[in-house]
Parts: sequence; C-alpha cells; structure tokens
Amino acid sequence: MEELLNELGKIVVELIRKAMAQPRPRFSKRGEIPKGTYNFVGTGRLQKSVDYKILDDDIVIIMEDYGVEYVFSDLAQAQTGGEGGSFPGEGKYYPDKRKKGQRAKFSPLIAALTEWAKKKRQLPEAEAKNMAFAVRTKLFKAGYKGLPLFTEQLLNEINTSVERLLQQDRFAEMAAEDILEKVENLRVFGIQTYNLTID
Repeated sequence: MEELLNELGKIVVELIRKAMAQPRPRFSKRGEIPKGTYNFVGTGRLQKSVDYKILDDDIVIIMEDYGVEYVFSDLAQAQTGGEGGSFPGEGKYYPDKRKKGQRAKFSPLIAALTEWAKKKRQLPEAEAKNMAFAVRTKLFKAGYKGLPLFTEQLLNEINTSVERLLQQDRFAEMAAEDILEKVENLRVFGIQTYNLTID
C-alpha cells in the first residue's frame, strides 16, 4: 500500500505543477472585471513548493502557505472559509494611514512584485519596479479573485492516471474503489500548517 500511495503522490504533484503552468482567465474581486490570463508560475516558488507526504495512509499535498490561503479559492475555502485572491482592503499594506515622515523607504510588497515582474515578464530592474508600482495600485483598487486548483480537468487527469496505475500487475490486488476514495479525499496544507499538524 505504501508503494502505491507514494506513486500516487508523485503523480498528483506532477499534475498539480502542470496545471499551475496552464494560463487561465483571471478576474478582479470588484465587478468581475477580466484581468487577462494568468498562470501560477511567476518566480516558480509556489510551483516548486508543491510536494506530498503520506500521513496515516492518506496522501497529503503541501505547498507554500500563500497558495492555500490566497491563491487558490477552493483551498482557501477548505482551510479558512475564505475566498482566496488578494486585496482589496484588509491587506496589511492597505490603506496606508501613516504620515509621510513615518513611511519606510523599503516596501516588502514592492520588492516582491519587482522580483515577480523580473522573472515572469523578463523585465530589467527599472521596468520591473515600475510594473510593481502599477500592479500594487491595481491590487489596492480591485484585487484579484482566487482561482480553484482542483478543476474538473485536473480531477479527470488525476483519475485517469490512477486508473492507469492500478492496471499494473504489482497493484492488481488493490481495491480500485479504496484508492480512488483516497484520491478524492486529498488534503492540501500550507507548509507551516502541515508542520504544526504533525508536531
């Protein structure tokens, strides 16, 4: 059973990483305004963080916490009851009510967005920083809706891969219904949440 669960974990991780790289339409939180196409690769940090663990004979998918809490709407709903996405309002950078003299010269948000623009758009530093300011302004105004990770397409690909795996002689004794149930009940945690769970 452990061998099968490990094989399934690898397959699911590979399919999730592949799904993250597929461009999809994205919308604002305010008024469902189309915001172009989007993939989740950016700097590659979120995609590379996707991994699996076997916990009590179940497959647990883990990734960076922000993927679970903000990026993917279905994961945010399952974890916190939230809708995922980013801003407007309530974000720790909005609204900035500090007086001019109190504002820091360094903004972690601008630094992160600059890095994102350099890697995702292949922009030089100056252009990436300009884009970071523009993106921050847009985020503050309308935000971005979260997108679901486990779409019907991804679930179909996972089920097809599981069925293919179960056709191998070494797994012939396994009950397909039990294995498909394990896949249907996948749990996804942020890395920090997972670490707290197993401590």
